Amino acid sequence: MSAAKTTILQKLTAHTSDVTSLDFYGNALLVTGSSDKTVRVWRWVAGSGYREEPFSPLLGHRYGVTSVRVSPKGAVLASASVDGTVILWNLSNGQISNVINQEGGEAIRACIFSPNGSTIVSSDDSGSICIWGQDKSLKGHVKVHDEAVHTMAFSSDSDILLTACTLGNVRLYAVENDFAGDLSSADCSIDAAHDMGVLSADFCKIVHTDPTDKCSLIYTVATCGTDHYIKIWRIFFMPSNIDRSRRSRLIPTSPQEHFAGQSTIYSTEVMNASCVQTISAHGSSVTCVRFNPTGTLLFSCSLDKTIKIWNQQGTCLKTLSEHLRYVNCLAINSDSSVIASGSNDRTIVVWDLTGRLSVGSHITGIRSLLFSLAVKTSEIPLEFICPITHELMKDPVYAEDGFTYERSAIREWFSREKAVSPMTNLELSTDELVENGKLKQQIEDYMRSLDVESGAGMNNS
Repeated sequence: MSAAKTTILQKLTAHTSDVTSLDFYGNALLVTGSSDKTVRVWRWVAGSGYREEPFSPLLGHRYGVTSVRVSPKGAVLASASVDGTVILWNLSNGQISNVINQEGGEAIRACIFSPNGSTIVSSDDSGSICIWGQDKSLKGHVKVHDEAVHTMAFSSDSDILLTACTLGNVRLYAVENDFAGDLSSADCSIDAAHDMGVLSADFCKIVHTDPTDKCSLIYTVATCGTDHYIKIWRIFFMPSNIDRSRRSRLIPTSPQEHFAGQSTIYSTEVMNASCVQTISAHGSSVTCVRFNPTGTLLFSCSLDKTIKIWNQQGTCLKTLSEHLRYVNCLAINSDSSVIASGSNDRTIVVWDLTGRLSVGSHITGIRSLLFSLAVKTSEIPLEFICPITHELMKDPVYAEDGFTYERSAIREWFSREKAVSPMTNLELSTDELVENGKLKQQIEDYMRSLDVESGAGMNNS
């Protein structure tokens, strides 16, 4: 996408109070929740843009809606409310299929599906989470924080759950095998991750493996909060199918404590964390952060009424200003062509990230080169992707940390920092780079194969 081309595609004005939550499923389906107690379902119709479904709005909550999420397969919509319930809706007709009641009747602040679809997790004002199985039975009720849990996030492989609270603390749990393990204590904790509270968090979908031990996994997480900052963290994880007594440069063999600015990180032999970037992002509290599906961009919104688009090096590419009041929430569609933002001004703004769409576009079946490449990004071998930019490398080089990067990206990283690894945050003895000629040849061969496939497709069409 070209951030410079971002334009307003549509404004949706059906809600009568603050828009609190948004979620896309694919490109065509958008769901919205509001403190007006309603959930609304919108579907893209070429010629009209996002049009509200005939069965919308969905009425069932007694108080404001705090969170809306579509299930991984797109059949079910979950909405959470301060009325202490999560309602599950059939997205084909808008009928209620189930109502889940939070243990203790606490106000629910967030709900989330695991990416593998096996669980739903809801969080509340008491600092607890409830874990629900596919049969909607309660699998666990766990006190994870001392204050309200306003945000949760799953890693793309469903193996890590992140929770964060209004005290500013983050907890990370290894939840492999669908929460089969013990959740009585976190596998990694970050105290004072954000001063005065964490408001949102999101995992990047791209997961790397440490090249030195070939088993430690490295995840990227963005968090934001009332301190106006976005922070980028690396989470280091040793899966349970690996002998956890094995040495890793990233994960200690016994519990340890270390510091990242004002934050304190408590690691275990299972998981560790490090803060690799702190971005002074907005002029007020940052209310939401979201990675796009390919991991190339990060989006944020704020009480300062703006939305910002960032690259993976922490550079702001674009500031979007249209809302008249606080911007509470963001969502990005599946091919990163459209984002939606929700505000206290009661509107949802749909933004075109390409500068080429209109309400007449057939966004459900776009076959342009831009979107084809966006879809193909998930199919590109991970070793061809730069860990900094998350884009296909053209000039891959080794750094001392064992990772291969796009030359220009790692050079820019080193120009901003002392010689520190972008992936491990460990200090390096040198910033010298060595060309990875073998990988460069493999990437060039891969690109040629795509050209051949594309040409064959055109001949067959």
